[in-house]
Amino acid sequence: MKNLSLKTSLLAMLTAIVLFSCEKTEETPANNARINFTGSYGSAAGLASGRLLNAVQITSFVVNIEEVELEFDDNDPLFASDAFASDLELNGPFEVQLFDDGSGLTETLANVALPVAAYDEIEFKIRESEDPNSEMFNKSVVIKGLIGEIPFVFWTEENDEIEIEFENSDNVVLTPSELSVILVEFDLSKLFDPENGGIDLSSALDGNGDGVIEIYEGGPDGNTDLAEQIWEKFEQAIEAFEEKYDD
Repeated sequence: MKNLSLKTSLLAMLTAIVLFSCEKTEETPANNARINFTGSYGSAAGLASGRLLNAVQITSFVVNIEEVELEFDDNDPLFASDAFASDLELNGPFEVQLFDDGSGLTETLANVALPVAAYDEIEFKIRESEDPNSEMFNKSVVIKGLIGEIPFVFWTEENDEIEIEFENSDNVVLTPSELSVILVEFDLSKLFDPENGGIDLSSALDGNGDGVIEIYEGGPDGNTDLAEQIWEKFEQAIEAFEEKYDD
């Protein structure tokens, strides 16, 4: 019986190594996959000097990821007859900064060595941070910015398990000669552009008049309903892709 074993080692470069073995001795592949998370705004026309449509400017967007799992395609020949494999799992937590100072960011969670096979889905868990020294403590998502000239902050402590099938192809097929970049994209236009199905933040209130619009459940400004709407659309803003690079 073939066996797949995974060892993850997140040192300074957050590098994970997967060891693949079977009855016959097989060479462990070099790192052939990279898992990136990125923030973007879908319509270039919606950005001008860092500003989004509806006079919204995003200055910071952070999400706390507890666990990432890359799933094999069960229809791949790797699973024929008596083959057996386990999905790749990366244990966090990862505080992933997706937007900063009006620009989307890309963060690499791990470089991994995976068996040559097909993968059809990536899963990850969004969880509130348990780090008391972090700004994310007891929060899972924090978004900051400006609505017009007024600062705003949206945050939530909600948890979720996201399952995303890869776009633009039936699955991700790893090969020994190419580096596959698994890209998980958070498109802010799907959160904050009404023309793209997002929420119009112009309705947000500074109820207590302290100069900051606070958007979270039970917040002092009376924006609980708006916070719930943003969270309900959060998963709709996420897609996953594959990009290939020749070695």
